[in-house]
Amino acid sequence: MKRSTRSKRWISLIVAMCLVASVSTFAEQGTPVPRSAEYWYSYAGKLPVGTSIRVRTTDGKRFTAVLSLVERDAITAEFRTRIPEPARRFTYDQIQQLEPKTNGSSIAKAAAVGSAIGAGTFLGLLALFATTWD
Repeated sequence: MKRSTRSKRWISLIVAMCLVASVSTFAEQGTPVPRSAEYWYSYAGKLPVGTSIRVRTTDGKRFTAVLSLVERDAITAEFRTRIPEPARRFTYDQIQQLEPKTNGSSIAKAAAVGSAIGAGTFLGLLALFATTWD
């Protein structure tokens, strides 16, 4: 057997072992937590009143509203609509998912936009330089 073939096999074996080790490491992270009424009360209690929230109920409906009141057995949210609607009360048993609404911006998105602007500027200057080159 040639030396390069032997080294390729060893490298392949090491890479395969690293992949198997990383998959097993990520598979063992955390244990699932039941989403009980107590869980949602604890979570909602940490959100400041006035936070825009997204609520998904157990019947599959989704709502976007502003958190106005956190009680022991439910939250109350007000909808920001063109036609005024009364505030709605969601019991914790009805809630499947509750999260603060974000505006969609992130560090990765800002970095991608900045990189695109920088690359565009560089290519524009390069093209300008190329046209003036004799």
